[in-house]
Amino acid sequence: MTAEAPTPPPGAATGAGAAGLGDTLHALGDQSKQSVRAALATGQALRALLAADLALARAALGRTLVFAVAASALAISTWLLLMAALVAGLRALGLPWAAALLLAALLGAVGAVVFGLAARRSLDDAGLQASRRQLARLFPEGDAGAGVDAAPGQEPPP
Repeated sequence: MTAEAPTPPPGAATGAGAAGLGDTLHALGDQSKQSVRAALATGQALRALLAADLALARAALGRTLVFAVAASALAISTWLLLMAALVAGLRALGLPWAAALLLAALLGAVGAVVFGLAARRSLDDAGLQASRRQLARLFPEGDAGAGVDAAPGQEPPP
């Protein structure tokens, strides 16, 4: 009975295999670091995009406030000034009080509607559309969120 050298179990690394395993682990570590750097760069780019989108939204809300104040001021001033002038003119033409007041109110309402619609259109810039599109590309929801990230009147991006 001679003593035989123990045989390594199947799949155990030998001298050359161990060196290959070390190189593979080192390469895997390098690729992991590159992946983390790419993820951080993507996060920084999204943060910059969100900051720009929020600045656009802030400007849009400021414009909306200006339009809303203008619509309110126009509605009030139109009601008061045109009611006085128009009612006086219509009464001079022989129109009844009710008809004269109704025409003055109608003119004020038209002005308020025009500026109200302008305020509503300016809110389209406050929807953070660019950030929503990029996040939808990063985190697709399948068919459940289809069309949510598109601006009104536009088709969703491919």
